[in-house]
Amino acid sequence: MKELGMTLLGCFAIGLFFAMKVYPNLEYSGVGGGHSCTGECYEEYVRVNGTSVDILKAKQALAAMDEFSAIKPLWAGCAACHGQQGEGMAVFPKLAGQSADYIVDRLNTYKNRGEVGPMSSTMWGQAGMLSSADMEMLGKYIETL
Repeated sequence: MKELGMTLLGCFAIGLFFAMKVYPNLEYSGVGGGHSCTGECYEEYVRVNGTSVDILKAKQALAAMDEFSAIKPLWAGCAACHGQQGEGMAVFPKLAGQSADYIVDRLNTYKNRGEVGPMSSTMWGQAGMLSSADMEMLGKYIETL
C-alpha cells in the first residue's frame, strides 16, 4: 500500500511541475501538429523543391553519376568497424590502400568461413551476406579510398 501511495504522490508531483513550469511556457505557433501542406504552402514547396517526381528524378540522376551509389549502404556496415575512410579502428584493420583483388579474396575467404585473423568470426556473418557482384564492387570502392 505504501508503494501505491508513493507512486500516486510521484505522479501528482510530476503533474504539478508540468502545470506550474512547463504549461505556462508553451507557445502556440499556429501550425498544426501534422505535416500537411496544402494550398499556398504546397505551391511554395513545389516552387522551391519541385514535385515529388522531380525530386526522385534528381536523386536518380545524382546516383547515376556515382558509380558506387549502389554499394554505399553495404559500405556503411563496413565503415562501422573499419572507419568511414577505411582507416581502421582498434582491432579492425585498415582497408584503405588495399587492392580490389585483395579485398575480394579476403571477403571470399570469410564467406567460406576461413580464418584470417582474430576477428574472422565477426567477418563470417558480414561476408556471408554478400554476392560476388557486391564483393567486386566493394573491392573497387575500397581501392579508391
